Formats: sequence, structure tokens, C-alpha cells
Amino acid sequence: MSAQERRLAAIAAASADAFRRGDYHQVRAEDVAERVRLPRGGDGDRGRSAVWLYNEVRSRRVLVALAVKHAFDDFVSGDGAPEPPRSLLAAQGLVTAALRRVARFHQVERFMLSQVRLGIGDISTSEKRSPAGQSPPVWEVTEVYGATAAAGWEGRVTAYAHYLAPRLELAALTVGVPSAGWAAASAGRLSELAFRAMADDPEGPADRQAAALCAHWVARDLLPPAGEWAERLHTAERTAELTERMGSNGRARVRALEVVLQVLLDSSPLLARAAEVGGELADLLASDPADRQTLCDVTSRQGLALLRLGDLEAARACFERSLRVAGELPAPADAESFGARARHNLAEVLVETGHPGAGLRELRKVGDQRAKSSPATGVVPAWRRFTLTRQATARAASRAGRVVTGVTLAEATLTDREQRLGADNVNTASARVTLAEALLAAGQPAQARHHLTEALRVRARHLAPEGYWPQYDTVRLAEIELVAGFPAQAVRLLTGVIVTTEWFARQVSPRLGAEATLIRSTALTASGEPSQALTALRALPPERAVLRAQAAAQLVLGDATGAARVLAALAKAERGTDDDFPGQAERLLLTARAAHALGHGDEADAASAALVALGGESLDASHPLVLAGRLDLALRRMSAGGVEEVAPLLAPLLDRRPLAHGRPALGDGHPLLAEARAAATRVGEPPSSAPEDRLWEDG
Repeated sequence: MSAQERRLAAIAAASADAFRRGDYHQVRAEDVAERVRLPRGGDGDRGRSAVWLYNEVRSRRVLVALAVKHAFDDFVSGDGAPEPPRSLLAAQGLVTAALRRVARFHQVERFMLSQVRLGIGDISTSEKRSPAGQSPPVWEVTEVYGATAAAGWEGRVTAYAHYLAPRLELAALTVGVPSAGWAAASAGRLSELAFRAMADDPEGPADRQAAALCAHWVARDLLPPAGEWAERLHTAERTAELTERMGSNGRARVRALEVVLQVLLDSSPLLARAAEVGGELADLLASDPADRQTLCDVTSRQGLALLRLGDLEAARACFERSLRVAGELPAPADAESFGARARHNLAEVLVETGHPGAGLRELRKVGDQRAKSSPATGVVPAWRRFTLTRQATARAASRAGRVVTGVTLAEATLTDREQRLGADNVNTASARVTLAEALLAAGQPAQARHHLTEALRVRARHLAPEGYWPQYDTVRLAEIELVAGFPAQAVRLLTGVIVTTEWFARQVSPRLGAEATLIRSTALTASGEPSQALTALRALPPERAVLRAQAAAQLVLGDATGAARVLAALAKAERGTDDDFPGQAERLLLTARAAHALGHGDEADAASAALVALGGESLDASHPLVLAGRLDLALRRMSAGGVEEVAPLLAPLLDRRPLAHGRPALGDGHPLLAEARAAATRVGEPPSSAPEDRLWEDG
């Protein structure tokens, strides 16, 4: 506390004491000044002059504002920290309870606050005489009493703001992350409103006053920044609360919760809340056989929320339950359709749990089934289900290492949606994101960037910016920059963004937040900051991708022994347990580098040979990880004098003939391509420029 803040605190205590004991017009400046107590060492510094007091506050408005602040702080000094609310209604209840405390304070300190009401609008004689008005003292508005004094000079009472601000921020966190300074500004406005309403109507019922002020605050400050979805969610939650209070109509409660779940999943970023509501709704539906189809739908939607959150086992349980319920549906067509949906979702869980090959096989089966009922034109539910499966199949193919297939499927999905929905439809943009991911996996970062930025433009118009999918796009864009050879740009994209916040991990998706940290750490390693990367990686769950990133950072730090130890443990964990061949390829690439750093040439060659052997069998031979293994091996051969082996190793990287997806193995500008060209030049085998690559206008 600064010296000025200590003086203002002492003046506040003296002012509160004075206005508790006497009428406003009878309390003189001398009465307040003589009550001021400023501690000096071990002795109490008793009293001050009226001139001293005037120089500190300049206005009786400041005196009464400080008096309220001191009295209110005493009144709420025993209040504990509130629990964070989980819903909008709970947030409203938290703020209403805080305002109820303010209303109770007005009842307890009724006499003093009536004096404050008179004084807060008082204009001093010197102010009336001065044509230009008085210049206020300079207060430290970043401190509590300084801010109170500054507001009092302007005729406002913000004495409750310090108490309200953390509660308003907790309430705001139920819908998003408030901007810097939002809580303080909002609390200042609400404090002034509360003082005016309660001081002007001392006979008003406290509960009603608090509820009315909170309703105004919700409509004025809480819902508008979040967007239209927050207003819909607020209405849906109020309806659900009403049905719960009534208690006699379980069917009404089910229907109300269905609306809450739909708003949460379709519009809001609040996946954690959606999973909770989905679980409550599923429990209500389980007891009535007539609700089997609704239960099947709800468990699928709950599972999707859990899948995005990253709770893969809970998501699997939801989808398996949905599959069981689908088998109990009386109509065969419904049983087939809902069963295919559950199998599709279970396949996506397989992809996320490190079994992309198995997931790809299951998605192909579901896709073949859904293709039979999908029309060649038009937008109907059967086509929507089919195009979602084809999109998921493209993602699974890329994750499984079949990158050419992934690009081909993703392009077909995008073309189909553009024809049926238009280029600016949000679902067309989703297909474009999938194509960007497939292109990145296939070694085409420049094209991937183009498609992703185009999708970002469209999705920004439809989706809440702090939601799962816009933040997913940010993570993917950072990954593209990393692969394209711009790690510093990747770090910048993932610094200070919502996806890396505690709020996002709690309310939206801890899994996506962890993925953002992983990519940022990998970019830090590539930028020459491996120590910082390791610190962040060790705070993440020890999944295989995280451990591979740790090994890469250790290699850059020069700890090849530690990296080799981590990679050896990973190799044991992979044996016979999953089909994540890209993950195995990355582990082999790092193993070869660690062995080479340790001087174990035979082990390095064996790891490189195993990696190259994956190409064509488990992975596409053009997969960037396979090509990276070839480049590493070529560079080692160059160092050892085996120049004649370099050209065959580099040939697949330098080959510019288009593959089945219509592109060469590596896109222009890919760092691997640049390194391969430089290596070929060093050994006297510079890549030739085909005639069609020359500019025709030049001859």
C-alpha cells in the first residue's frame, strides 16, 4: 500500500465514523480530520487539521465515497471466496447473492448511507466560485482507495466494485474469457447502480432489488460480449430450471434439457457443460422404453462432446451405449441408421486412441453402407451422413499414413459440398479444413495454408471465436507454419491465445489445449529453445506424441543418451499394440538420429532401414516421414564418403512427377525438398529443370 493509499484509508475510517454519528450538514471537516489516525512507527499519529484534509480530498463527495468503502469492507470482511459457477443460472445466482449482500449493507448502515446520498452530489463553494472548476488531486486509481476517491470526485460511488469484480469475472467465465479490465469496469458501473437504486429506495425489498440489478447486469454486460448463443442458452436454462421446480412433469424436464444440450453443442463453446447435460439427460431417458430413439441420439451427442474434450474412454462408452440402444429400436431403418452413426463415432475414437488403421477400415465399411442411400444431388439427411463419413475417412487415411488417399478423399468431399452447399457454407469450410490437414500430411504445406486460411474466413462468420473449431483452426495453422519451416511464426500463433488458457482446458477441450502446447513446444525446439520446450512438455500427460517431442528436444540439447532411453521405452510400448505407423516412423527417425549422435552407426542404419521399409507397406512411400528418413540416411552417407548411394536415396524427394492426388511428393517450398536439392548439388547431381518448369514468355 502506497503512502497516499494509507492516508486515504485512514480518512475513510474517520469519515465513516463521523457520518455514522452525525447528520451530513452538521459534520464539519474538522470533525473528520480530528478522527484521522495514521500509524507512525509504534505510536498512533492522532488527528489532522481541516486544511490537511482539504488538501487530500478537496471535496466532501470524496469524503462520503471513502466512508462507504470503509464501512462496506468491514461489513463483508468475513465473506469467503465464492465457488466458480458451472452454468449461466448459477452465475446469475452468484452475482445476485453478492448484490443481496450490498442490499443488506444498506439496511444495516441505513443512517450513514442517507448522509452519503446527500453528500455524493454536493458541490463545494470553491467549485461554484471557480469558472473553470477545480482540478482534482492525482490519485493512484490502480489502488483501491485511490480509485474510490477518484470516482467520488466525479460524484460516483464505486465502494462495492472491489467486492463485485471477482464475482463478476467468475460469472463471465461461464461463457467466455473476459477482456482485460472488463470485470473492473463492469463492477464500477454495477456498484454505482446498486448504490443509487438502494439509497433512493431504502424501503425496497432486498431480494427483489438484488435480482433486478443482476438481471440488468446480465443483459447489459454478460450476454452481449458472448453472442447470441448465450442469450439462447440463458433462456433454455431458465426453462429447464422452471421444469425442475415444478417437478411433476418429467417429460417437460426432458424436453427442456434437450434444448439446453442442443444450444450447448450447436452454438456454444462449452463442451464440458454439454457433456454434463448430456449425461443428466441420458439418465432421465433411460427409464422409458418409448424414449429409445432420443436416448440413442443423446448418447451420441454426449459422446461427441467427450471426444472433443479428450475423455476418450468415456466417449467410447457413450458410443457403445448408443450402438446397443440402436439395436433395440423397433424400426429396422432406424436401427440401421443409428447403428451406422454409432459405428462411425467408434471408428473416430479408434483413430484418436492410436489405431488409425483400424478406424480407417471401420469408416470405409460405414461409408459403403451410407453411400447406398445417398442421392447424387440434393441436400438430404442421407447425404449429410454420408459426407460426414467420407470426411472422417479422409482424416483417418491421413492419420494412418495413407496420405495420397487422404488428399483424394478430402478433395472429393470438398468438391461435392461446394456443388451442393456453395463455397461460403460453414460445412464446406469444414471440408476445406480437412483438405488442408490432408495436404499438410502429404507434404504440401503451402497449399494447406491456402485452404485453411480460406476456411478460417468462412468459419469466423458462423462460430464463436473462443469455441472448439476456431481454436482448432488456429492450432492447425500453427502446425502448417511449423512444417513449412517457420517455427517462430508457429510459436507466435500459439502465444497468448484462448486455446492455451486454463479456461479453455476447463470449459472447452483440455485435449486440444494440450495439442496446442505440444505443437508450440515442437516449434520452440525448432527455434533453438529446447529447454523451454522441455519444461512445457513435461507438464503434459506422457502420451506417445509428447514423448517423441521430448526426445527431439533432448537431441537438440545434446542429451542423445536421454533421448535414446525415451525412444527405447516407446519402441517397447508400440510392439503389437497399435497401428499408428506415422508415430512409429517418427520414432524410428528420432532413433536413427540419436544413435548417430552417440556414434552407433549400425543402429542408426538399422533404424533408417526400418523406416524406409515402412514406406509402401504400412505407409505411402511418399510420406514425408519416410522421405525425411531417406534424406537423413543420404546425409550420413555423404559424410562417410558413400557418394554413390546419395542419388538413389534422394530421388523420391526430388521427383516432381505428380502422384495419384495430382501433386509431387513434396510441395514447392517444403524444407525437405530444399535440403534434398542442396544435398544433390553438393554431390554433383543437381536436380534438372524440366522444360515445362521454365517461363514461356522468356523464350
